[in-house]
Amino acid sequence: MRRKARLVGVLSAILLGLAMPLRAAGTDDEAAEAFNALYAGDLKRVKATREAEDDIELATRLLAAARKVTGQPALVAVLCEQAADLAGAAAAGIPTAIGAMELLAATVPEKAAACAERVVAIRQMQFDGSQGDERAQAADALIGALLAAADAKVESGALLEAAVLLVRARNAARAVSSPREAELDARARTLTQQIAADLRIKELKALLEKDPQNAGAREGLVRVYLVDLDDPAEAAKHLEGVKDPALLKYVPAAAKGVEAPPELACLELGEWYHDLAAKAPFAARPAMYARAKAYLKRFLKLHRPKDLNRSRATLALEKIEQTAAKLAAATDAISPSRPATSGKGAWIDLLALVDPAKDKVEGTWQRLPGGLAVVQKLRRSRITIPVAPEGSYELQLRFVRTEGGDAISTVLPVGSTKVVLFLSTYAGKAHGLSDIRRAHAISNETTVEPGTIENGQDHSLEVRVELEDDQARIRVGLDARSIIDWKGEQSALAPIAGWDVPQAGCLSVGANGAIMTWQIMRLRMLSGEARLLRPAAR
Repeated sequence: MRRKARLVGVLSAILLGLAMPLRAAGTDDEAAEAFNALYAGDLKRVKATREAEDDIELATRLLAAARKVTGQPALVAVLCEQAADLAGAAAAGIPTAIGAMELLAATVPEKAAACAERVVAIRQMQFDGSQGDERAQAADALIGALLAAADAKVESGALLEAAVLLVRARNAARAVSSPREAELDARARTLTQQIAADLRIKELKALLEKDPQNAGAREGLVRVYLVDLDDPAEAAKHLEGVKDPALLKYVPAAAKGVEAPPELACLELGEWYHDLAAKAPFAARPAMYARAKAYLKRFLKLHRPKDLNRSRATLALEKIEQTAAKLAAATDAISPSRPATSGKGAWIDLLALVDPAKDKVEGTWQRLPGGLAVVQKLRRSRITIPVAPEGSYELQLRFVRTEGGDAISTVLPVGSTKVVLFLSTYAGKAHGLSDIRRAHAISNETTVEPGTIENGQDHSLEVRVELEDDQARIRVGLDARSIIDWKGEQSALAPIAGWDVPQAGCLSVGANGAIMTWQIMRLRMLSGEARLLRPAAR
């Protein structure tokens, strides 16, 4: 009787729109029974036809129902899995299938790895069936899915499995001569270094297990985290028993980040990282030089007197920049996921740098297998991308909006100011930059009407910001079509109130009353360098 009562409660809640949290249907069997009671007839009907349209229509309904469920992970799971089964076999159903897997991963975290693998399978099928101009876009989507799955494997410690996925991503890139080959090669170098470091860590921990007083093994463990993995915060956790005075002094300070140390400490840390770089393994040197540069630049920003210390820092910085430039030329590209700064030429994977827990400004954000997502329709959801481009740059985004119809925002640093690029602002009225001479995106020279963004479809956004003295040029392409080409004084630009983020000079994305996912987000400097607020999470 209790089981039947629970089932009745589940069915009633679904039929009434699932407005209230459900109290029952906790087991997989009960969830499957509830699903069959509602949808078995629909499933039988659509499976009896050869057309894909009715399968996709039912899948869309199942996903919509799953989005309304609260407190019932088993029910969400069966709805999402059935939606993906129905929609994933046809090209037109891919956005629905991907959306189902993203929702399932967010609702049932223990299924996230399986969802990532399912997304890879869907994207692989899409790529295998693609032809002509669509093939490059399908390859890009597959690469994104493979990298997301690889990141999940790295997070779980399955580094060799991550390496296999990365090889597949590189093969897809080479099949279409993708511009992402350099980025993937850099990731491969980083992962190879990480695998070697992981093996070394296991060896050192085994030595410490045999002899906890082994100071050499303890110091070696700290140095692997500090240098090979560029993770001073983790290194600081293993300082107990270390004898080296420099490690004891500087590692705790480095663990707090570049912005934390006082003025003179920045100079000392910059010189210390410079010394570490000179002795580091070749693959780890770019990250050490990048941190040295970041500390020295912060010192020069804080220390105004033109004294010996300022000259000392300036000369050290010049020497580091020359050495780092030679190193970059020797290795073709610096890893996009580790350094505290990155120069021009190489693509930086911005998604790898974002931590929703640390970078959220407003809204509900999650890292999903398909990218970075805002998962509730709230007002002015915003998240900081912890990168400040200091110079001219290119930005490439790919996104899909699944629900809602209002503004999608991208905050663009432009020299000493910023401007907000709006798509679909005022419920789809216009695209445009805001503000220009205090005029909003719907009423200035960049206004594009209508501002149509179709839900459930992948959209690509390309932005090029070029600086020359006090002038700027901003070019925007949407779905391979130029929509904005603005030139003028940087002083004419200002970010509209309520859409900027607190971190000076940083990129940002956001949405107003929408659920959406950014699948690709990458930056390439054309001049100057990108200042990273922190390295990517390991």
